[in-house]
Amino acid sequence: MLSQEIRTAVLTLHKQGHGSRKIAKDLKIGRNAVREVIASGRAEVQPRQGPPHRLEPFVESLRQLHAECRGNLVRVWEELHARQGVSVPYTTLTRFCRERGIGVLEKTPAGRIVTAPGEEMQHDTSPYTIEIGGKKVKRQCASLVLGYSRRMHIRFYAKFDRFHCKVFLTEAFQAMGGTCSRCVIDNSHVVIVCGTGKNAQVSPEMEAFEKRFGFKFMAHELGDADRSGKVERPFWYIERNFLAGRTFKDDADLNRQAQAWLEEKADVRRLRELGASPRELFVAERPHLIQLPLYVPEVYQIHRRDVDAYGYVHLHGMRYSAPAKALGTSVTVRESDKEVVLLQGHEELARHDKLTGADGHNQSTLAGHERRGKRPPSILPEETRLKGLGSEMADYLAKLKVERGSHYAWSLRKLYGLLCQHRTEDFLRAVARASEHGLFDVRRIESILLAELARQEYLLPMEPQDYEDSEGFRKGAGTPPSDLSEYGLDDGPKEDDGHAR
Repeated sequence: MLSQEIRTAVLTLHKQGHGSRKIAKDLKIGRNAVREVIASGRAEVQPRQGPPHRLEPFVESLRQLHAECRGNLVRVWEELHARQGVSVPYTTLTRFCRERGIGVLEKTPAGRIVTAPGEEMQHDTSPYTIEIGGKKVKRQCASLVLGYSRRMHIRFYAKFDRFHCKVFLTEAFQAMGGTCSRCVIDNSHVVIVCGTGKNAQVSPEMEAFEKRFGFKFMAHELGDADRSGKVERPFWYIERNFLAGRTFKDDADLNRQAQAWLEEKADVRRLRELGASPRELFVAERPHLIQLPLYVPEVYQIHRRDVDAYGYVHLHGMRYSAPAKALGTSVTVRESDKEVVLLQGHEELARHDKLTGADGHNQSTLAGHERRGKRPPSILPEETRLKGLGSEMADYLAKLKVERGSHYAWSLRKLYGLLCQHRTEDFLRAVARASEHGLFDVRRIESILLAELARQEYLLPMEPQDYEDSEGFRKGAGTPPSDLSEYGLDDGPKEDDGHAR
């Protein structure tokens, strides 16, 4: 097919009086093609008309079925065959629908929101499943991005509520050295108490947070992906770059590596859209940020808790010790991001590092808050008795303590019980066998002892024996054997009388 440029050239040369042979030779095309263009007199390219598609007569039916089946093309394909008797491959139907615009949404270019330095920042969260300490756990990634420079601050939380939102934003503002005049957010209940978009109402607690730093929250309209694109696009970058191929010991290690990744990778990469890195653009944006107040108070929340009989208060499944004078009273618990402080009026009773439970510890006991009274001995008497059996037993107990951890005392008492029930040589032989095979389940040692006891004491003889003549049988018999002679019965062997039976 000749292009529009060639067709225009043919018509121009023809008007200048050149013959078709000359035109075909100069343009290096066939003479028949030249004659066809001259005959049509049109420079526009006319698409070739092929045979009509076999589904063309059913276009309107397909549109109706698409509406009835709520856009499910599999159901459209089934109903088309059932109602119209038309049987076509499913891929043929989907291609025909795409070409005719059935069920195809019109694509629109993404909008670009241009903001001046210090004018806008965006905040959002995204959930991830991360391997921490060898376990798959869910974490919320909170992110704040400056609209002009694209400088970013992120942190991961086990949960993200209004308290953690204030903690994160305070930390982010301090890392940026200021705030923008507007913070774009989604319609999450963490900040918004009711309404959406321009009708959204910020909660009173977050309004007070706005006044503290001199900015305003702005919720974008539902479905307006362009308005929050600057903070949502980096989440894909975080998943594909930061989280890919990295391992983390705990949550503290996760956030340490995230901060190092921001400084070494995310903030120094060159953004093709802007022609510079976020760190370079932040130099121009930094003077336009709203300055932080002279004093930034610590973000905390207040709880009221009772001190139990053991001298602890409970907070989020964790236990924090209190002094003895607070037993049975109600105290004020001030929870911050890093600490838990116990107060009685204006008096500070105790200050604990906040527990997360990630390391397996759910109790914090300060010096001087230990339980008074008789304390359990550091070495149990059962352990002393067992270690006295020899060095092999002492070595096994040392390995058992490492393997069993907090269950070591139970295993120790169980071992001592087995020693009291069995002979010492049998017990030591079973322990040596368990140590040889790396068995540290005390119940396996008990199984070895019982199997050995059954083999030694209860093994039946292989030769046939007359148990009725044995002394033990006669001693255990309660009555003498019955005399059956008066009934004409004889237990002895019968003589063969020669008659067949």
